[in-house]
Amino acid sequence: MFSIGPYIFRPSAKQLVEPGRNKRIRLTDKETAILKFLYRAAGKAVARQVLLVHEVWGYNAAVTTHTLETHVYRLRQQNRA
Repeated sequence: MFSIGPYIFRPSAKQLVEPGRNKRIRLTDKETAILKFLYRAAGKAVARQVLLVHEVWGYNAAVTTHTLETHVYRLRQQNRA
């Protein structure tokens, strides 16, 4: 478990938990992988290509930056709900 802002991130359960509001947000596999990698980056900027090819989608993945941006957008929207 990791603290991310007001949330407790539970990667094994694929959840973000906001204890103050007893709110649970279910995450997809890709959202979980993105958050895990960004958490490990400890606030440092991470290039899209690193996430796309090396970390989240894997070598030779045929995904575009739009795919990554869509996942990040969804994570941001969940934070507002």
